[in-house]
Amino acid sequence: MYLRWVPALIAVPAMAMLMSLAAGVPASRLGEIVTTGAAELAPVYVAVIFGALLGRVTIDTGIARTIVDLAAEYGGERPAALALVFCAIVAVLFTSLSGLGGIIMVGSIVLPIMMTAGVPRTIAATLFLMGFALGYIFNIANWTFYTKYFGVAPQQLVRYAIVLAIIDAIALLLYAAISFRRERAYAMWAVRGEPEERPRVPGAALITPLLPLALYYGGRMEAAPAFIVAAVFGVLIARPRDAVQRLAAAAIRGVEDVAPAVVLFMGIGMLLVATQQPQFDAALRPLVSGGWLRNPIAYVVLFGALSPLVLYRGPLNPFGVGIAIFTTLLSAHVLPPVVLVAAVMAVVQVQNVCDPTNTANVWIANFTGVPIQAITKRTLPYQTGVALAATLAVVAAAPALFDRQPFTAFLDAARAGEALPGFYAPPGARNRIAVDDDGSALGRAAADAVAGALGGGAWQAMRLRDDPNAGDCARKGYAAYVYVSTSQFTLIEGDDLDVGLRLQDCGGWIVQEWHDHEVIPPPPAADEARALALQGVARLRAWARVDPVRSENLFARGVAARPGDRSTYFYAFFRTSDGNLRVYVRAGGPAYVAGLRSGDVVETIDGQPWWQYGTYQSERFAYDGKPHELGVLRSKHLVEVRLTEPFTL
Repeated sequence: MYLRWVPALIAVPAMAMLMSLAAGVPASRLGEIVTTGAAELAPVYVAVIFGALLGRVTIDTGIARTIVDLAAEYGGERPAALALVFCAIVAVLFTSLSGLGGIIMVGSIVLPIMMTAGVPRTIAATLFLMGFALGYIFNIANWTFYTKYFGVAPQQLVRYAIVLAIIDAIALLLYAAISFRRERAYAMWAVRGEPEERPRVPGAALITPLLPLALYYGGRMEAAPAFIVAAVFGVLIARPRDAVQRLAAAAIRGVEDVAPAVVLFMGIGMLLVATQQPQFDAALRPLVSGGWLRNPIAYVVLFGALSPLVLYRGPLNPFGVGIAIFTTLLSAHVLPPVVLVAAVMAVVQVQNVCDPTNTANVWIANFTGVPIQAITKRTLPYQTGVALAATLAVVAAAPALFDRQPFTAFLDAARAGEALPGFYAPPGARNRIAVDDDGSALGRAAADAVAGALGGGAWQAMRLRDDPNAGDCARKGYAAYVYVSTSQFTLIEGDDLDVGLRLQDCGGWIVQEWHDHEVIPPPPAADEARALALQGVARLRAWARVDPVRSENLFARGVAARPGDRSTYFYAFFRTSDGNLRVYVRAGGPAYVAGLRSGDVVETIDGQPWWQYGTYQSERFAYDGKPHELGVLRSKHLVEVRLTEPFTL
């Protein structure tokens, strides 16, 4: 891509294929990566398409032209003031517009006015890009990528986005002041223009570009419907007589405008699915192991000082090579997803303005006659400063911006265990196993046999009636819990007796379950239940030998985990016969500490009713390791739960 031999549209999916093969992913899985990956980011490029629809409506109805004309009218004959007014207009427009089509539509109007008003072409080109990048901080289609890909809620990013916009605006003003001071000796001239007949646009239509922002941020509406509502509003107010025809034409031309972006997002989706393969994850995980990125200095250096690595679709570019790096960081839970998105937003400020491989930069350079390298050289110091200041703001004010402190170097080591105070079993519970039964006579006989077989060695077993999920592990007298159950049903050959052993940790999280059964003459006797129970004990001991690290942690600390396991919040969703989606939560785990409880009825996931996702997709959310926001019913009261940090051994 650097040498311009291969465009990003081809290079990104090619990376997904070639890097997968290099990591050891079987060739037979490449077809699944392509097919699944192409649809993985469908919500993102759907938002981009409908954003382009709104962009076409804004241009074709004359709304954008009217806004620009008003800016030119009130800007007067002062080139510097006019340029800054246009920067503000461009920023507002690109909170909802996106794609090369939007750049061409707005740039074709704004840039000629700026240059004929006396703004030097180099300054006009660079200020236009900086204004575009300023507005793009709040671009709804872009935020859809952040929220869907990284699994963060829009509300988590608002405070940081405002800070980033302030930093970016200061950089823009500083650049404008220095550039106009250096360009004092420029000339301007004017000629009388021919009267141009332009359609009149009602004043109410001018709020069309801002309407999606109100619906998305204020009304918490999804990006695509927000764009649709704004487009329909704009065309009905500005051109009601031919509204249907204009909407249809805008939809078709909008798809054409963003077709390259859609193909690029398909390639990014393929790379995302590829990085989720265990071989790929294992190959890249050494890059992020050791927790070095939790050091605040490393964070600032990598995403601030080294932000120019985003250029030429480089290793920090989320729309190029960098998507593999960011996906690995995300899957490894090196940093909270919202802090990782903050880093992405910081480096994107460099990419949006300075990257010579951007189609927007190429078009603006050709349109204004400015060498594309000149745009990069003039803007790179300022945009690198923006990324540096933004990462410093994250390090200095993460608790205020994100309600969490991700950088361990600033924390007192004595507080390391305070996040999950009841997660581990107390020292006195080490190697102690509670054995419970289902209350039946056969169950009691089987449980007695289990307790006798498990005790006497390194483990100590005790008979105990308890519910490990009723409370956390802080005061438990055991590290592991075995529940023994029996069931039987009649066959022609005799009674089928089943004895099950369910191994759980001290917080009630299920680790393993074994069942042994035998067809015997009725009625089943206690000795037969004991014999089957001992087979289950043999299975339990075999599991402990096969997975010694996980079993050692279970019986010593109360959690069946081992280094390298994916981070988890220790909760699960399950559909009940009444049609509700309910929660099972490990007592003392991250979801439990956040306020989630077993039996809660799920109403919303990330602000949307769970049934809009479907049962399967909703149940998957519990295992993706991302900090979702959940609305649950408990005792007829709605409780809002926001997950923070997952557990990693």
